[in-house]
Amino acid sequence: MNPVLIVGGGVAGITLAHSFAKIGVDFRIMDDGNNVCSSVAAGIVNPLSFRRTLLSWNTHPFYFEALSFYQEVEDLLNTQCCFPIRIRRIFGSPEERTTWQQRLLDPDYSPFMMPLEDSDEHYLPCGSGKIHGFWIDAAAFIKLNHRYFEEQGKLWKASFSEQEFSVDAMTYQGIRFSKVIFALGYRNKALSWFQEVPVRSTQGEVLTVTWQNPDTTTSIHRKVYALPLGNHRYKLGATYKWNTESLEPSIAAREELLEKFHGISTDEVQVVKHEVGIRPTSPDRRPFIGEHATHKGLFVFNGLGTKGYLTAPSLAQRFVHQLNESKPQDPITHLYRFTRS
Repeated sequence: MNPVLIVGGGVAGITLAHSFAKIGVDFRIMDDGNNVCSSVAAGIVNPLSFRRTLLSWNTHPFYFEALSFYQEVEDLLNTQCCFPIRIRRIFGSPEERTTWQQRLLDPDYSPFMMPLEDSDEHYLPCGSGKIHGFWIDAAAFIKLNHRYFEEQGKLWKASFSEQEFSVDAMTYQGIRFSKVIFALGYRNKALSWFQEVPVRSTQGEVLTVTWQNPDTTTSIHRKVYALPLGNHRYKLGATYKWNTESLEPSIAAREELLEKFHGISTDEVQVVKHEVGIRPTSPDRRPFIGEHATHKGLFVFNGLGTKGYLTAPSLAQRFVHQLNESKPQDPITHLYRFTRS
């Protein structure tokens, strides 16, 4: 059987590759080294959406499947890129605190939420609460997986060119593939076949700072997150800006992040790095996964957004199994849900 071609080597493409490998399907990954978003991302796997103190979409079972996936990859690569973390939410209002206390009594939330302690009261303005989570060293995860697939002869370092692809013959530079799956993130709009799929570009900027904070095991969240990376380095993020694909760091974003950080702490920090990424998002915050309406064998796996490191492992494994068993795709993630009845 001809191999599958995965175009894009970010977290989406990497999880697809491992999922195909697990069921014995041959594949190749094509990547040009511009995985800006997947590498820049903080990689925090947070089971809650803090805005309304709700479980993220499909947290059961996505969270535990993601944790299992990353641990398996660590064993495969003989390295560590997945780290447990406590995530502290600083309450912005008495109402948020009340909602949090109600969630503590809900059995659906109990695997993730930690009991309130006296120390949680020390955070202004209204106290705080903690949950279990983990984070992925995103830059290391991408780099190490690329090295692994390159050693396996599976990584094709190149940019995809429509001129060199025959959609009818399913060949690229004369090589035949059984399927072609585009996992290109925000660059999806450059593909002529998927103009109807509204993958949006959401720019985000993050800072790496040094902070002499004694608590090195907790990611703190209030308007921004402060994720401990080790050696008193923290990642601060992230901004959200629509309708731009600029990868140039801005002074305004730096000042915004530092100002919001002072809602967490009055300490001074030193900026050591300023990075920009473009998230692939969708209007309803659900990914786009499925086959082209007329070009059979042509697929998109995209739009994972800010929760990509949480959702990618489960979505990839389900998608690959559905393809292998010729089962229909989930209508929630249908490519044409905004344009066709």
